[in-house]
Amino acid sequence: MKKKLRLSLSKIPSIIIAIDTNKEIIFYNNAAKQKFLFIDEGRDLNNIIRSTELNTFIDKAFREKEDFKFEFTPSNFSDMYFIADLIFVEKDYEELLISLNDQSLLKNYEQMRTDFVANVSHELRTPLSSILGYVETIKNSLNEDKTNDKTVGKFLDTMEDQAWRMTRLVEDLLLLSKYETEDKPIEFQEANIRQLIEGVVDNLQNKLMAKKIEVQIKDDFDKSTISANKDALIQVFLNLTDNAIKYSRENSTIEIELESVIDDNTTFCQISFIDKGEGISKEHLTRLTERFYRVDKNRSRNQGGTGLGLSIVKHITNRHNGKLSIKSKVDKGSTFTISLPVFQQTVINT
Repeated sequence: MKKKLRLSLSKIPSIIIAIDTNKEIIFYNNAAKQKFLFIDEGRDLNNIIRSTELNTFIDKAFREKEDFKFEFTPSNFSDMYFIADLIFVEKDYEELLISLNDQSLLKNYEQMRTDFVANVSHELRTPLSSILGYVETIKNSLNEDKTNDKTVGKFLDTMEDQAWRMTRLVEDLLLLSKYETEDKPIEFQEANIRQLIEGVVDNLQNKLMAKKIEVQIKDDFDKSTISANKDALIQVFLNLTDNAIKYSRENSTIEIELESVIDDNTTFCQISFIDKGEGISKEHLTRLTERFYRVDKNRSRNQGGTGLGLSIVKHITNRHNGKLSIKSKVDKGSTFTISLPVFQQTVINT
């Protein structure tokens, strides 16, 4: 490695390590020395950073003579989390530059936030169950004793509504926490998309009838099943269908379209939920999947929404290596589309 390049790299705040084809260290900068105390030129990189993933990408880089970018946690530094860039500076491909961006602190903060949400949700679950149980008991006793003040019954109805609202929030927080935790794999099996959607629509019949809304399913998907997690997809379809019902006008139609799409040599099952509702203005579209983001806060609360439904949809779709897209026009309606790869591994950890 040239002297000028060494001088420049030594001052860079990111961790820089250069190795030869035998994975022996030929250069490291000050940031690398501060992070790895026993690093030294001539030492095998495996003695400093132990990582099967890092080794695999290094071998691939030398073999294919290409640069790579990936994320990993060393087995000998389990509290560290790096984004790595493998770069060839010279065209002879004999020396590989490894740039490590330490994201450990951000990763730890994210884990703390996820753990906090999960713990708080679990702690809220028990008292909420008790409140609902007592409210139901008192309401039953009021029904038996007609002389009781009707005002008490009204207050109890309000208490019950709010307790159920908090319960829905807790359940959604737990669900979101589950799919945000990427180190926990989700199991895939054969799933019939049409059947899952029909089951969701059947479960929402009361809401559909209340607004006199018809659901039409158009199935142009040329395969009977895909590889997916059934429970997770049911939650996605439930959230999107329920969302379409909430914001559709009375006596309207919701269309659910299934079709096959090929993108970058991968076959996807594309599912679109199309409503003829009020639509969403353009400035809100990019923020719809943010937690607790609401276009109309008062209306969403009145309808019992938690503000987490689309966040859950986004995370489940991501865990399926899928895509979520949203299109909408004010006074015309909205289309929420998810595209799911037809073929997946039996168990995936994204």
